[in-house]
Amino acid sequence: MAERLPGWVAGIRDYEARLASGLLVTSAELTDQVDPLRVRSGIRDAPGHPGHVTLSETSRNRVLVNPFQAVIQDPALPHRGAYLVTLDSSKELDFAPAETSRGRVHLIIAEVDPDAVFTVRVVEGASGTSEAPPATNPHLKLAEIRLPPAAYGASPDLIDLRQFTAALGGILPVRSPTDRPVNAAFSFFIYRLDTGVLEVQQMGSGEWAPYHPPRGDAWHEVKPEITALPPPPGHFQNKWVNYARGYATAAYTKTDDGWVRLRGLVKSANVKTTIFTLPTGCRPMVRHIFAAATSGKEARVDVTRDGNVGAGDEPYPIGWVSLDGIAFATYE
Repeated sequence: MAERLPGWVAGIRDYEARLASGLLVTSAELTDQVDPLRVRSGIRDAPGHPGHVTLSETSRNRVLVNPFQAVIQDPALPHRGAYLVTLDSSKELDFAPAETSRGRVHLIIAEVDPDAVFTVRVVEGASGTSEAPPATNPHLKLAEIRLPPAAYGASPDLIDLRQFTAALGGILPVRSPTDRPVNAAFSFFIYRLDTGVLEVQQMGSGEWAPYHPPRGDAWHEVKPEITALPPPPGHFQNKWVNYARGYATAAYTKTDDGWVRLRGLVKSANVKTTIFTLPTGCRPMVRHIFAAATSGKEARVDVTRDGNVGAGDEPYPIGWVSLDGIAFATYE
């Protein structure tokens, strides 16, 4: 049936319970028409390196698997829901050694079999093979053990293959670029464990790129003075102009967090006058007084509730005034 039973009600089937639990887990990659039912298989990240596999210090042919909790989705039967599994204590696993002249590759997996029995085990590769052996039941790969020929006397090479999952709307840890979700929802954020960078998909291309917080509005340059009463916002007044070519021009911007910032080097023969007026939405709730650098000594620039940006009551030598560093909130 298309309509599923709500979760945690009397008489609920085991797979309905698994589907209900899957509501809390981030979705899997887009592959077919049952995508909304798929969740991302993976280990729930936690302190203590969950699911991490290490070589035993007491035996040459043994590994130790850290405790973990994980979600395992059967890719062939997404309508039966995902399994929530737990390894509640460390587990030691023995594996077959390599032959004298032939190496082999083993796979460490967390598996759910057809009877819904959860096991962490070794899938042993045939002697002389260089590829990891396949695992048929729904599973998570934890690690790969590459054994050189025994005659070499070298230690096994252990490769971490863990894949992580996250709660719905959470940030997904990934080990490397190859572990990124493919065709994932655009609301996904991933945290690269190898680089320490937060990434997000770019709309349209679907490519992953470092995330940068929104920076708000663009810089709006103050326009030349015009004859109009009252003077329009965003235009120079009282014969104020930009200082000279090659220096920052007067401009303002409003960031997404409601702060307005000014920049620029300006000059005028009319000191202690309004330089320009900010538009509605870029004005402070109270009057602010700022110390500003000038061609002579430090002077004062005020920004009023009406949006007037201008020299304060203290005179300063005619030359130039810097608006750089002036910033204020548009809220109380």
